[in-house]
Amino acid sequence: MIKPDCYTQTGKIIDAIYRNGFSISKLKMTKFQRPALCDEFYQEHRGKPFFNDLCSFMQSDVVTGMELVSENAVQKFRDVIGPTSSADAKQ
Repeated sequence: MIKPDCYTQTGKIIDAIYRNGFSISKLKMTKFQRPALCDEFYQEHRGKPFFNDLCSFMQSDVVTGMELVSENAVQKFRDVIGPTSSADAKQ
């Protein structure tokens, strides 16, 4: 998913996806216009201190959801994007 703070970079992100050997079988740009949709999507984070801020951020602008196809796609994409922890990514 391309989140609201990066949607203006969608073209560059898609180029990088293709350069790394993925294909995109589905793509949808949308907004979480109803809080219930965001709550449902991030239900595993409900009750955590950052949950309300996360939902507010995700409803703030466009998100792009994609289905990527490649052998071992999940691990391969995790390798491409690097650490998801801010502290680890800064190192």
